[in-house]
Amino acid sequence: MPTVVFIPFKKARQIQAGATILAAANQADVPIGQSCSGDGICGWCKVTVVSGAENLAPPTKLEAKLIEEKLFERNERAACLAVVRGDVAITTSYW
Repeated sequence: MPTVVFIPFKKARQIQAGATILAAANQADVPIGQSCSGDGICGWCKVTVVSGAENLAPPTKLEAKLIEEKLFERNERAACLAVVRGDVAITTSYW
């Protein structure tokens, strides 16, 4: 099972492959900003991928649109939509 590491909290959570970063954060009791309940609209759940970007599924059309509209940087993803396939470490300005 992949592990998602939440850097500032020094917490890690193993999750099923195919789950989102937001699901891992919720399971680890790590707060991530959000207002759209994972519908990919608000962009508040933006996270910075510190390592393991290759272990995330490519952005869906919805996430790609959100990334473009909210001007995400190259290493940023929407936690509610980014699907984990392998180990990844993240941080966010929300923390």
